[in-house]
Amino acid sequence: MNAQQYRKALERLGLTQVAAGQLLDVGPRTSRRYALDEAKIPMPVTILLRLLLKKRIRLEDIESAKG
Repeated sequence: MNAQQYRKALERLGLTQVAAGQLLDVGPRTSRRYALDEAKIPMPVTILLRLLLKKRIRLEDIESAKG
């Protein structure tokens, strides 16, 4: 996944870069670096975002599942 795909995935999932950082357990700066192509996006992040997109899972779904 490249930076443009990362930004598009966040947009489609309704996530800000800060919210994505929280979801991915990275800081907001790291999420921003992914979006700006300043840091390589790790494969687990790519897999998770693609899975969320494919299954149409939104942040609200994840938060409600936490209980």
